[in-house]
Amino acid sequence: MSESLEKLRNRILSDARLKAEEIIREANEKADQIRREARDKAEREASEILARAEAEAEAVRRSIISSRIRSNRLRLLEERNKIVQNVLADVEQRLSAIATTGNFQDVVKRLATEAIDAVGSDHPVVKIGFPKASSNKFNFPADALPKGGTIVYDDKLAEELGGVVVSDPEGNIAYRNTFRARLDRLDRQLLTLISSAIFGEQQLAQREEVEATAA
Repeated sequence: MSESLEKLRNRILSDARLKAEEIIREANEKADQIRREARDKAEREASEILARAEAEAEAVRRSIISSRIRSNRLRLLEERNKIVQNVLADVEQRLSAIATTGNFQDVVKRLATEAIDAVGSDHPVVKIGFPKASSNKFNFPADALPKGGTIVYDDKLAEELGGVVVSDPEGNIAYRNTFRARLDRLDRQLLTLISSAIFGEQQLAQREEVEATAA
């Protein structure tokens, strides 16, 4: 009887140990799985954080480069504008003294002829005025003015760098062919022409390429 109890007890203990070992094994496997999942999750999150950080750093770097390029371009445009404005100032200075040049009469004739043609009147009123020139300065060719035309000296035109204003007798139609009006009509075209003549398209492209490299 006692031997049977002992065998039963040993069998129970053996079953318990096996069950305990199985529970421990399953627990270890579960713990290993949890650790692997936690490690994988941590690695993914770390990779995502690193990727975001790298993207933000690249965005900041590009922003700094872009800002430097814009700043360099702005400085270049400012310098170009100064040079162009200096050229224009020199042009205006030369135009204001055109009455002292040898081809002055030819210039006056050309300006008047253009304005007369633009108005298209048989009895045009031609107003003429230039800095450093008085009414007795002009020797207007007879063939440049229609027979019914009238010439009037207007010293106020000197304020527009000089030139000619032609109108019909009633003053309903007028064409300003002063140097200031001509510059205003050219406006952007003149600035582009001067800028292109000074810098050139190829040189401008090279400058922008240098800007991007330097930044």
